[in-house]
Amino acid sequence: MWSKNTYHHGDLKNSIIKSCHKLLQKKGMSDFSLREVANLSGVSHAAVYRHFQHKEEVLEILAAIGFDRLASLQKKVAKDKKNPDEYFVKLGLVYIQFALKNPNYYKLMFQTKREKESNQLKRSKLKSYAVLVHGCRFYLNAKKRKENHRSFALSLQELKNRHKETNEQLAKRINK
Repeated sequence: MWSKNTYHHGDLKNSIIKSCHKLLQKKGMSDFSLREVANLSGVSHAAVYRHFQHKEEVLEILAAIGFDRLASLQKKVAKDKKNPDEYFVKLGLVYIQFALKNPNYYKLMFQTKREKESNQLKRSKLKSYAVLVHGCRFYLNAKKRKENHRSFALSLQELKNRHKETNEQLAKRINK
């Protein structure tokens, strides 16, 4: 998605997003500032604001990128559906591995409350959720279970949400 030296070719917005990604991975949301993003990008603070209105807009874009990446990883697992049990476990493991490797993205994606979500973020969340729903449908059909695949996927989402404290503790342990 990003290439080196894109700023000099008129691609400042993507250069700034790349710097945002680096800062999020390194420091998380609590120490995230557009001033530091500008410094990492090698541009003025004002240049960042020509592309983004505020910090929350940038964080939403990063959350959308995170959901897109998760969906992409989930789709790779979906290519191997020989054994429904193994497939379903792998689908779950991809999710866990993503959270372990990207704790700051995970927190931004799943543990940040927003008043209103952008269309881009809504689409990215839906794309990731759709892969999960498809996986649930495949698994339930292969097991000849009569449960509704969407309800099954929602129950999995709820299970994830119930373990918020555990996820935060895990993220802290990883970041030590």
